[in-house]
Amino acid sequence: MRNNPVKVALVTESLWKMAGSNRVLDVLAQIYPQADIFALFGQKEKLSGNLKERKIGFTFLNRIPFIKKIYRYTFFLWPIAIENIDLSSYDLIISVSSSVAHGVITPLGSMHMVYLNTPMRYAWDLTFLYKNVVGFGFFKRVVKDFFLTVNRAWDVVAARRPDVLIANSKFVSRRAKKYWGREVDAVTYPPSERFSGEIVKERENYFVAGAPFEPNKKGDFLLECAKKLGFNLKIMGDGSMKRKLKRKYGKYANIEFLDWVTEEEKWKTLSNAKGFLVGGIEDYGIFSCEAISCGTPVLAYKGGGSVEIIKEGKSGLFFSKWEVREFDKVMKKFNKTKWNYDEIARSLENANTLNSFKKKIISLVVE
Repeated sequence: MRNNPVKVALVTESLWKMAGSNRVLDVLAQIYPQADIFALFGQKEKLSGNLKERKIGFTFLNRIPFIKKIYRYTFFLWPIAIENIDLSSYDLIISVSSSVAHGVITPLGSMHMVYLNTPMRYAWDLTFLYKNVVGFGFFKRVVKDFFLTVNRAWDVVAARRPDVLIANSKFVSRRAKKYWGREVDAVTYPPSERFSGEIVKERENYFVAGAPFEPNKKGDFLLECAKKLGFNLKIMGDGSMKRKLKRKYGKYANIEFLDWVTEEEKWKTLSNAKGFLVGGIEDYGIFSCEAISCGTPVLAYKGGGSVEIIKEGKSGLFFSKWEVREFDKVMKKFNKTKWNYDEIARSLENANTLNSFKKKIISLVVE
């Protein structure tokens, strides 16, 4: 890299809301307050104050009418859009990638670091979960599958471009190895906040789930379990499948959709809950970390990043099949377990706080 001043760019894909990926971007923007930010599409209104105040450059995709509603249909254009971001004047580029941000074209002599949330889920191992989210007729399905094949080929080539590749979990590092044939340079868990209040000993009779409205999160399965088994379920957050699932399950008295909540409401809901539910395959699981920091045990699908966070029998339990009968069996065991809420809260020693994450990222850039 050139000598001072170092010009920094931060790149991501979607800036519609402050989900886990954009919380990582927010922390990177704190580390590099003078950095320019680029994204495929998004809007500032739903972002944190730190990001909202920054200059953000969007690609041509953001000028498409009603792009927020139809952006999933434009996936075949994402590689073109990301490659057309002009980074020719930057010394350090950090991409936060869940699909294509790792594929930006960077100048010779620059350093390109990628914080990898996951290779394209919809193009690789989770295609079967995503295929029914966007409705396609037969002809359109053929076209879609053709473009997915093209995206996969582009993805493998683009994975060679970063100078440094950091995975957000061991699970994601295995994905990178399998689909890209590339070893990551480091695994660094994303930052998660910690509950600062007193651990609640007398819990209320409800479970909580955090924004399980994307295909990989299997919110439809959790809601079907709540419907059939009758346990009380509160759901926080938003996502692409929310409207559909709210229409189907919002009529049941034991199911409550909380939508987006304040930080105070989030911690109150998590800290008083009987348990936190994870229905699908998380890349890591920031929401689970926050629940555990409240002393709240987690009942999760045994897969993805959840197995790196939850200590079975100590901070939670796992179910291994998306079957109501299997879920019910594990939930009965969960309800009979005498959880030590203080011990659960202390079980997060491997998770990153905001400060520890910043230190690790800075050390990797310096190296």
